[in-house]
Amino acid sequence: MDGVAAARLAVDGRQVSYLAAGPEGAPPLLLLHGAGFDDKALTWAPTLAALARTRRVIVPDLPGYGDSDDLAEAPGFAALSEWVPRFMDAAGLARADLAGVSMGGGMALWLAIHHPGRIRRVVPVCAYGLMSHAPHHALARAAVRAGALGAIYRVAAGSEMLSRIGLGLNYAEPGRITAPTVAGLRRVAATQVRRRSFDAFLAAEMGGQGLRTDLRPDLHRIAAPTLLVSGRADRIVPRRYPQDAAARIAGARHLCLPTGHWPMRERPDLFNAALADFLAG
Repeated sequence: MDGVAAARLAVDGRQVSYLAAGPEGAPPLLLLHGAGFDDKALTWAPTLAALARTRRVIVPDLPGYGDSDDLAEAPGFAALSEWVPRFMDAAGLARADLAGVSMGGGMALWLAIHHPGRIRRVVPVCAYGLMSHAPHHALARAAVRAGALGAIYRVAAGSEMLSRIGLGLNYAEPGRITAPTVAGLRRVAATQVRRRSFDAFLAAEMGGQGLRTDLRPDLHRIAAPTLLVSGRADRIVPRRYPQDAAARIAGARHLCLPTGHWPMRERPDLFNAALADFLAG
């Protein structure tokens, strides 16, 4: 990507890979990717290119993903979320706008709740942490415990056709899936065959009685201007949950886009415009 610098720094003695773009003195924007089939470039490359004209955009590989080392501790949601302020310290970010998708969206909410002084505006997208149970929770938990994710990673890494079919489950309009997106997904899947970061996260988060993280009781503590984004056809975090979350946060807005679980890749035109408009507000 033109004008984008790939860099590394140390957090807690472990290496973190990140992308940075935009003028050094511009307002900082920190972007957090999701879990599973994801890393810094796969989700955020279009947004990085679009917003770096007016902002200093920083996109890390979260611990266990991309080219970043694992956490020293079990990668549960709270541990991953509390890693973010330490990354900000290492990157010289006293305060930043923050957007995240899925797991990263939940982490953005966590930061706004527990570290309000670090966050200027917050944009959680299809965010984790707003439901008591995952879709088909018992079946999904049994599949995780049986090691099914490893087989899914291997299939996705090995088959362009099956990767495209899998992506289609997360799109409202599968015809919008591009060849570079499929290639990126297969690259990440090949990495996760070995790393299995999402397995570890789900093992920490999926209890027999439900998900161990539910941020809803604390959402009223968020004071930062907040835009919750959902996808009309999102099967993972149905839009009613972000809509309900927005009603719990003073002054928050809810934006539902005509997408699935990945608005910034399926409709970057709509998502990037909405994000830029909100941050400029």
